[in-house]
Parts: sequence; structure tokens; C-alpha cells
Amino acid sequence: MSTIRLRLPQLGFEKNADASRTFVFKSEFRGVVNLVGSDEQYMQSVEKGVAFIQNGQAKKIVLSRIVLFPHQGLTPEGIFNLLNEKFPDAAVFAFTDENNAHWIGATPELLFQKRGNSYSTISLAGTRKAGTQEEWGVKEQEEQRLVTEFIQEELKSIGAANILCNELHTRNAGSIEHLCNEISFNYEGDWKDVMNTLHPTPAVCGMLREQAKRIIEDLEIHDREYYTGLIGIEQGDNADVYVILRCLKYSERMLHVFVGAGITEGSVPAFEARETRWKADSLTNVIF
Repeated sequence: MSTIRLRLPQLGFEKNADASRTFVFKSEFRGVVNLVGSDEQYMQSVEKGVAFIQNGQAKKIVLSRIVLFPHQGLTPEGIFNLLNEKFPDAAVFAFTDENNAHWIGATPELLFQKRGNSYSTISLAGTRKAGTQEEWGVKEQEEQRLVTEFIQEELKSIGAANILCNELHTRNAGSIEHLCNEISFNYEGDWKDVMNTLHPTPAVCGMLREQAKRIIEDLEIHDREYYTGLIGIEQGDNADVYVILRCLKYSERMLHVFVGAGITEGSVPAFEARETRWKADSLTNVIF
């Protein structure tokens, strides 16, 4: 893998660190590489996922898809620079994978930030277009509650102390926005314990986690590759770890944009397909 370019929002500058301190991990969800489905196929998967949930096999699952766009002559370097400029509050990254494919993205999803024994993380779920005046719907609020409760329970299971959760609020992510809770805690052990405990989160997998994994593996036929994997950097007693979301893979002619939606009992397949299109547009509108 090439050198990882990673600009962290807290630090405000780009890091070009060596591989011993900067890391990228693939997603746990495997399938056929570059297998791209249609809106109709995605809606069929959502419909099946809702049926699994209604039958009590999970509380939530996250179904992803790949949306294709012509890159119109843009280069990976050019896309990285655009994202770096337009998403100051995201972790902006670029790297070349083991097959020499370029990955570029701007993820808002902090898994955790570590400063000594003090940690902070966020619970992020629910999606709508930025600037919407209506109240958040019941489906989105329930999705957010599940994510927040999962994080708190998992932290307790490894002995984290002083777990504090702030009030629910709306967080902007470009042309879309999410529900968000910020959570702080203390942990004396290895930060990799926190990483392995929290990931994959309900925001990229579902609940209950093992049941949701099995359903996703049954319904998703494409390979997530690095989408919903992890990227981060360790520096002394500090570590910053992000979930790889809002990302794309650059091919010779096309941009493979990876997106997903949280599916619950109240999900409407057409609405979930629309949400994935909004998420893809939140990236490509900046690029183009």
C-alpha cells in the first residue's frame, strides 16, 4: 500500500506519516469486487432486510451499494484537493490499495479520538437533506437511539469509566445532515481494545451485531472492500481512528461511490434508495 494521506479535522493539516503510525483496515464484509446493482435491486434487498427485522432476526441492518459516476477527466489528486477544501470538519484521505486502485474520501465518522487515557467518540445516524425544517422522524430517532445505546453498553463491557453522553443534536455533513450524540470516557487499557469493541458499529453494520452481519452477508453481493473499514494514525499516547465512509474508488473511467443506509422495521425501500443517492450526491456534487 502507498503512503496514506490523511488530514485530520482536529489538527487542521495534512499528515503524511509512515506506515508504522498510519493504518488502513478493510471492511469485514466481503463479496464480488465491482459488482454494481441498480436502484431496483437495492430496493429488493431493503425489502428482504425489513422482512428479516419484522421476523425478529435483527433490530437494524445497514445495507450498502455502489453508485457509478464518470470521472470526467478528474484525477485522484484533484479529487483529494477538492474534498480537502470543501470538507474542513471531516477526515480527508487518499491511498492506493494492493491492486493499485486509488481510494479517496472525506469521512465524518469518528470511531474515537484518544488523548492519553481520555477518549471521545460520536454516535451518528439518521440522514436527511441539509436545511430541512421538519422535525426528525421516528425512524431516524430510533436508529440514533440504537447506535448510542450500543456504544455505551460496549464501553461498559470493557471497563471504560466516566462515560458521558451529551444532548442529541443535528450535525451537518455538507449537503446532508445526521443526528449526533458526542460521548466521552476514560480507558486505561490498549486503545485497540476500544477499536475492536466498537467496530463495526450499528451505523455500518446493525443490531444485534452478529445477527445483522449474517443478514448483510446474505443480502449484499458486492465487496465493500475498504468502505466501512478503518483509517487512522497513532502518535505517542494519542490516536485518531475513523470509519471509512463518504468514499470512492477511482477506476480508469468511473468513480465507484460507496454508500449505505440504515434499515429498520419502518424502512420504506424507495426512501432508503433515495437516501443512498443523497449520500452519493453529497460527495459528487463537491467533486463536479
